[in-house]
Amino acid sequence: MSYNLWNKDMDDSVIALKSIMNTYLPKIVSGKIHQIEHIDNEVLLLMDIKSGIDYIKSDSNGLQGIAARVQWESNFDTFTIRANRCTGNKTELEKRLYQIKNGYLYPYLTLQAYFDCRNNNILLSIAVIKTFDLYNLYKTQPTLFYCNSSDNDFVYVHWNDMLPYIKCIKYKPDLENTEIVGSGEF
Repeated sequence: MSYNLWNKDMDDSVIALKSIMNTYLPKIVSGKIHQIEHIDNEVLLLMDIKSGIDYIKSDSNGLQGIAARVQWESNFDTFTIRANRCTGNKTELEKRLYQIKNGYLYPYLTLQAYFDCRNNNILLSIAVIKTFDLYNLYKTQPTLFYCNSSDNDFVYVHWNDMLPYIKCIKYKPDLENTEIVGSGEF
């Protein structure tokens, strides 16, 4: 089975996150979230392509970028980072480590969400972490991270191993009684 094309994944991710924009997302990220993918603006396109920023969070203090990864069918409760591409192109891991080290613009927050399937987009779980914390943990506590391969190579870390750094929602059918786990503030 071949992997979906990246543009199909991007389109489906936008649809999935839009479905929780006014329900679950505000429970873990404060402020207003603005989508920048599919917006015809050169600067926003550069922020997406060069910096990996998919969404902008705005609040009374300013703006913060958010990187988003959406997966369907399974709920792994992990942050997943592409570590090697079969094409040889640079990965999120390479780009983010370089951006952090060299003072380039990068997403302040990293969000990972799991949905049941592309047709329903019922949220299974979602978590957010400061991007610096995620990549700092990768460098300073590599034993927390595991490797996986499909058409590309990935590293991943379980949310339960990083609760002091994250805020997450594990699926509850009743929005009002949703359990929020973790102590991160975003």
